[in-house]
Amino acid sequence: MTQQHSVSGLVGKLVAESEVNCSADKYYEMFKQHEGIPTAIPHIYTGVNVIEGHGTTSGCIIQWNYIVESKNEFVHTKITYDDETRTIRYDVLEGQAMEKYKKFSAILMAKPEENGHGSIVSWTIEYEKINEDSPIVTELEVNCNPDKYYEIWKHHEEVPTAIPHIYTSVEVIEGHGTTSGCIKQWNYVVDGKNEYVREITTYNDEARTICHSDFEEHVMEKYKKFYAILAVKPKANGHGSIVSWTIEYEKINEDSPVPIDYLAVFHSIIEDVNSHLCASE
Repeated sequence: MTQQHSVSGLVGKLVAESEVNCSADKYYEMFKQHEGIPTAIPHIYTGVNVIEGHGTTSGCIIQWNYIVESKNEFVHTKITYDDETRTIRYDVLEGQAMEKYKKFSAILMAKPEENGHGSIVSWTIEYEKINEDSPIVTELEVNCNPDKYYEIWKHHEEVPTAIPHIYTSVEVIEGHGTTSGCIKQWNYVVDGKNEYVREITTYNDEARTICHSDFEEHVMEKYKKFYAILAVKPKANGHGSIVSWTIEYEKINEDSPVPIDYLAVFHSIIEDVNSHLCASE
């Protein structure tokens, strides 16, 4: 999977692209016809219904009911189809997402591979935030068991072995490393430079959530507050997990950037840790 990120103040654009085995036409039609989506991914979408117009015609409005962070939410979207380029644009009109954004659009594109086998599928998110410091989130489905994924982070010693290209070492500075309130130091590599972060760690075993509250590192030169929150939950079908990283932050000043580069690193970490754990099974 590849990702691209561009952010300027309140306005941003995120792109995620993957190669899939399915034909481009079949993938596109699944979303255009839309009724089969809740059956295909019931752990994300619980229902879909047409509010206005014909569901396969540009300009129609569709309500999507979905689950995020174990909460039921909905979104009304105005949809534009381009059959020639296999592109669907979803402009969000109403829903919980609009509590944080003035504008939020998701764009699906499916194009055939040059070798004629499979497709390249991309999702592009274009947004304008209501305020600068709205949390940013990345989420992926993985094959690993949720307890196993959560435990590698709680017990932390194996993380540098799993992703040595990111974390070179980790040590407990204060307290017990698996108890809330402990302080850890993570040594990591970014842009070819060795850096470190010290954090206060809070665990919620029941929810499989870990909050890393950073208080000393290079990133704190740009932010008053920087929390990285890991959440791991089982998929509804009992196979694999849904893993998310949320960054909650407060900038020091207007020149401080939205920490989208850190989010891109966490996105890669989700996949890399999953690969490590699956290889060890």
